[in-house]
Amino acid sequence: MQPNIPRDQLEQCLSALAHAEASDEMRSLAQDLLESLLRLQSADRLTKDVFMLALDSLALIPDLEPHIAGLKVHAGTSRPAELE
Repeated sequence: MQPNIPRDQLEQCLSALAHAEASDEMRSLAQDLLESLLRLQSADRLTKDVFMLALDSLALIPDLEPHIAGLKVHAGTSRPAELE
């Protein structure tokens, strides 16, 4: 089952990555991961398990935390109160 994630939220996270404090290696890996998520979503192949694994990895970049929290809420995996 594909999570109900608005594409624009993934794109916003990708844009935020450009300004996030992270090493070049982390930024490159995170960009590849977000672009893969966008491709999987476009192909209707993005599963909730894959999505959650990706979000856990992206959460290692602190500046992306607000975006990751919003994506988790849309995926139905967490309520806002649990993310605080």
